[in-house]
Amino acid sequence: RGETTPTRRERKRERERMKRSISDYLDVTRDVLFQRWWCRKVPRIDRIGDTSVEGLHVVVTGCTSGIGKAAAVEFAKRRCNLILACRNPTRGNALKKDLEEKQRSSGGDGAKKGGSIEVMHLDLADLDSVAAFANAFNAKGTRLDILVNNAGVFAMSAPRSLCFDDRYELHLLTNYLSCALLTLLLLPSLLREPGKGKGAEGGPPKAKVIMVNSKLHQMCTGFNFENPNFDGKGTYNSKKAYAQSKLAQILFTNHLRAKLVSYFETSEKKGFSSVGGSAGAPIDLLVLHPGNVTTDVVRTLPWAVRKAYGFFMPLFLLSPEEGARSTLFTATESEAAGAKGELPGTSERHHYFNSNCEPVLPSEESRDVAQAEKIWRWTLDQLRDPYLDGVTDKQLKALTAA
Repeated sequence: RGETTPTRRERKRERERMKRSISDYLDVTRDVLFQRWWCRKVPRIDRIGDTSVEGLHVVVTGCTSGIGKAAAVEFAKRRCNLILACRNPTRGNALKKDLEEKQRSSGGDGAKKGGSIEVMHLDLADLDSVAAFANAFNAKGTRLDILVNNAGVFAMSAPRSLCFDDRYELHLLTNYLSCALLTLLLLPSLLREPGKGKGAEGGPPKAKVIMVNSKLHQMCTGFNFENPNFDGKGTYNSKKAYAQSKLAQILFTNHLRAKLVSYFETSEKKGFSSVGGSAGAPIDLLVLHPGNVTTDVVRTLPWAVRKAYGFFMPLFLLSPEEGARSTLFTATESEAAGAKGELPGTSERHHYFNSNCEPVLPSEESRDVAQAEKIWRWTLDQLRDPYLDGVTDKQLKALTAA
């Protein structure tokens, strides 16, 4: 009799887990099948946003293909100072050349209109590369106005891969830890006083950090702190690893936002007023699901599957330009963190947007404050030595203090 109750509880938990899994799969399937219809009223990418980025400094990671490339192309058209952060400098320089030619053909030299394009090396599978990129950018002494954390990987059907001296699973490192480290190390540049421009309420404009996430984050019911790399036979599949990395990204972003608000509300930083959705903090952190997009995410699948994907899925999936609309919206819409970030019929904001450029509710797990603090502490433990222990910036040291 003593063994009956635990068995029943386990069966109940398994039924609940299966019910949740089926519900999530149906939700994603529905999103794939009907997203084109739901997105039919979203403007073209060149009509997205109400704020000029001309002359602002914008970093886009993962910018040589897919959504990142589409976003970079549009940013370049808007004459910002664009930094192409990419793993392959050869592809980055080819993109830079193409963008500069398009700028000239559209009328005049981009540099004369306040825009420039620069290629910088960034390999998110290498934390040393992330630190080198951040140090190089911070050394410029310029303000970083918009950071678009777009780069990511979904190694569908591929076996588990360990990176960075076999310390971290590929999705965990590329999609989450490197993104977190990059954001933290670039805070000194993000927190610099703006050179010009007006904010939404007349004060200095806020910098923005944009996290390109995924609806699949909802398929992770909790970060596996005990086994984040999925060590052990039968524990790994790419969907679980990808979903976990995206859940971790939202939890981290939520806690960083709260830390920034707390820090600046209790400090005497009079230069920053309460603007938009992050009162008291000079940075808005926004997360988005770009939709289900035709990218090279299927490159690890068998040839026949890739061919079928290329033939049928464009009927349902968004183009990279359509997927990048939510990136441009969060980056260039002045009230994305304010009134336009409120859930319909409420004043509630979760700073999470869908492919319609509309605020929606992320998963329950991603809104868990206790888990957000736990992932924050776990992340700092992974990154502190040698990347955070040696920082000299006063604000960054305070924000990442134990």
